[in-house]
Amino acid sequence: MKANNNNRAPEPEKPVVTLAIVQLTRFGDLIQTAQAVEELKRNHPGYRVILIARSQFAKPLDFVLKKTFDKIYYLDTKKIFANTEINGLKTSIAGLNLFLNELSTETIEVLINLSFSKSSSYLSSLVKSVHKIGPFFDFDNKMQINDKWSQLLYATVMRGSLNPFALVDLFKNIIGIKSTDHKIAPVNMSSRSSTVVIHPFASQERKAWKAEKWVEVIYRTLKENDSYIIQIVGAKNEIIKSQMITENPLLKTFGNRIQNLTGKTTLAELSDELKKSKLFVGHDSMVGHLAALTRTPTLTVSLGSVRPQETTPYHANAYNLAPRTKCFPCFPSDACSFNQCHHDIPYQVVSSAIKQLLDKGEITAEWMKGSISSFHISSVNFYRSSFQKGHMVLESLIENHIDSPDIFRSFYKIAWSFVINDTEENLPFPKLTPNTHRELLDALTGIQHLYELSEFGKKYSHYILEEISSQTPSISKIKDYSKKIDEIDQLQGLVLKTSPSLAPIIDYFALRKANLHGDSVVKLTESSYYTFLECSSLCSILFELVENTISEHKNASGKSSPRSDANSR
Repeated sequence: MKANNNNRAPEPEKPVVTLAIVQLTRFGDLIQTAQAVEELKRNHPGYRVILIARSQFAKPLDFVLKKTFDKIYYLDTKKIFANTEINGLKTSIAGLNLFLNELSTETIEVLINLSFSKSSSYLSSLVKSVHKIGPFFDFDNKMQINDKWSQLLYATVMRGSLNPFALVDLFKNIIGIKSTDHKIAPVNMSSRSSTVVIHPFASQERKAWKAEKWVEVIYRTLKENDSYIIQIVGAKNEIIKSQMITENPLLKTFGNRIQNLTGKTTLAELSDELKKSKLFVGHDSMVGHLAALTRTPTLTVSLGSVRPQETTPYHANAYNLAPRTKCFPCFPSDACSFNQCHHDIPYQVVSSAIKQLLDKGEITAEWMKGSISSFHISSVNFYRSSFQKGHMVLESLIENHIDSPDIFRSFYKIAWSFVINDTEENLPFPKLTPNTHRELLDALTGIQHLYELSEFGKKYSHYILEEISSQTPSISKIKDYSKKIDEIDQLQGLVLKTSPSLAPIIDYFALRKANLHGDSVVKLTESSYYTFLECSSLCSILFELVENTISEHKNASGKSSPRSDANSR
């Protein structure tokens, strides 16, 4: 006898998981967020992903965002806060409540805040969801950042320039995407028109050259590439700046080969122009990220507060020129009257790179060595993007020159990936110069001090747990041990003064300690113990990386290291 399955009740449909992404920042951040979520959708096509963004930035990018997100909620901050001075806060609160009521119809499993500002953190607190990732405020009006990758972003991107990850990759890690390499069909560049799109502007003056330098680049590009046309693009508020370039007497003879589209295109129309062009050249801006979406090769000139490792357009054909100026990259709040970094990138390097990309489609270290004067490249770093395990890395195109920040970024990339994600990064040993060799030797002492402090932190956290679990716990002993932990925190801050390259570790673990998990003394102390354990593990990894790099340099150069053997950790 066979069982009859015809009357079996159908299995109930699984509920659709909804994720909400909060991104209240500008155009470029929205594009990079879309690039991260695109991979999420590729790995988990069944997820429903909604976006919460500001109207003024999201609506002009609808042609990009609607391809990735299932629904977009537009927060019209201008409208909500338009008449605050006249009508007071009641009208604004009413407008915000209407927006929140609209969002309340969603059943959000996870809310992920990718914009690290007070306004986005407060908004994240008000939106109902089962879980929250990224910064938000609790009921005591204290900011909470509970996931490790958001803590890392906040501690490194917001406070220093040693973050080794592209922002898109940081967003991926925060969301929880396991990135893998996937094949992308090559672009047929021969079918594209002979145009070079140039965006010679940026959101801040310190991030952009003056018009005269761009005039030199455009003049030489048109003179050496007689079949190409230059398209200058920008926003309406950049029209006057664009005219300072196009009306320069040096470019008078090339008037028929320069198209000034500044203020004349929508972002969708600009995207269409980029799809047809052979190359994009410009400063760090939204246009470069838009070019990456169209898979147009990009050449970025990074100046001022720009960090190439974070914001280089996220694709496989990205090149980035950055100055070696000691103060680069600066913070937007730093005073600067001379802008030395603007002078440290010669226009000749940019124009030569443009010609090589137009002629051959790529720039190699061999070409750099044989074609660019050492005088011109002595003050620049030149990077090319590539992808390893689904994450973007920037490789130096200038042989035998990697500065200390780049070396520490590579170390941190290995260490963070292992400690937080339990993944291994395989990177080659950097070649050291006498200066970087000396700086690494100095860093060993700071790493060892930080490691020892972490070990003490573990010890006193353990003492507290032992005392609490005893039959007659002593409050005075627990207080004494807690004071020791406070002293350790202060001493870690002192290490920062003598070893600034350790700022990412110190800032990250200060943030970790400010967000300890637990609702009792025992759980908080256990969380403190594991935080110190994680810090000591990170220091151990970093110490080994620095020590092995120095040993490799010693073996390669055949010279003895001036440092005596480091004490065992």
